[in-house]
Amino acid sequence: MLRRFAFLLLLPCQAQALELDMPIGLVQSSQSEQSLATLNLPTGVWNGSEVPSVTLTGQVTKTTFQSSEIRKPDAVAAAIWPQLDAQGYDLALQCADQTCGGYDFRFTLPVVPPPHMFVDLGDYVFLSGLKDGTQGLWLLISRSLGQTHVQLTQVRPADAPPIELSSASLTSASGVLETDLIATGRYVLADLTFDAGSARLDKASFASLQALGAYLIRHSDQSIALVGHTDSSGSHEANLDLSKQRAEAVRKMLLDQFPLISPTRVGCEGIGYFSPLASNAAPEGREINRRVEVILVPTRP
Repeated sequence: MLRRFAFLLLLPCQAQALELDMPIGLVQSSQSEQSLATLNLPTGVWNGSEVPSVTLTGQVTKTTFQSSEIRKPDAVAAAIWPQLDAQGYDLALQCADQTCGGYDFRFTLPVVPPPHMFVDLGDYVFLSGLKDGTQGLWLLISRSLGQTHVQLTQVRPADAPPIELSSASLTSASGVLETDLIATGRYVLADLTFDAGSARLDKASFASLQALGAYLIRHSDQSIALVGHTDSSGSHEANLDLSKQRAEAVRKMLLDQFPLISPTRVGCEGIGYFSPLASNAAPEGREINRRVEVILVPTRP
């Protein structure tokens, strides 16, 4: 039986088209489209003679992405799959290299040839999903030749919304974050958004977290604390707990997307509603106060 699954935290489903924020560093390298084609979508691992699949017919789009930054395939999957789940896709198969079937599994897939896609047979992650019985997609993620590679293959009816992909951008966040940290020792991760009364982040990637991850990789001797805050709604005890949970959710996303950062360098604290940036009397102020900040902490000798 198919099931819904998210590696990180689920996103609210708002758009009809498939819209993705690719993890920072991954850029689209190719795209091809067939107006009418048949795709065998894997739903099981190699069983010794074949890969169990369902056959779907429609418009087939193959898109590849590359990055010069080495990312663990499962960390990249963790940033992408929640967005697909939020678009209504049910997870049909999740496996990794030898669990999938290694060479035999990989060569049943119509993988885009080099230079746009390379697959290390001992280091890849595969996921497939189905939607409404008429749409399907699969993701293949690997590290090879000093790069990270992703292929997204989708099949859909001709009248279904077209695939739309967008890259998560740092914009000016990286420079502002480093400037503020150096000048004041703190930085508000202002683009993080939480469900009201919840520690659930409502996106799978944020520019400020990408900037923070890049900063910590450049400054490998620097440690930080993530400090969660709430507005004044609710009890003192509940808000202390919620603020700590928010900081922990941000820490998890940061470390999942930047596995080279040691967990010992990232601490978590929660201080509830005791340090507001704005008045809690208005909704706008309460929204500002629901936040997570980065604090530089002394590096231990």
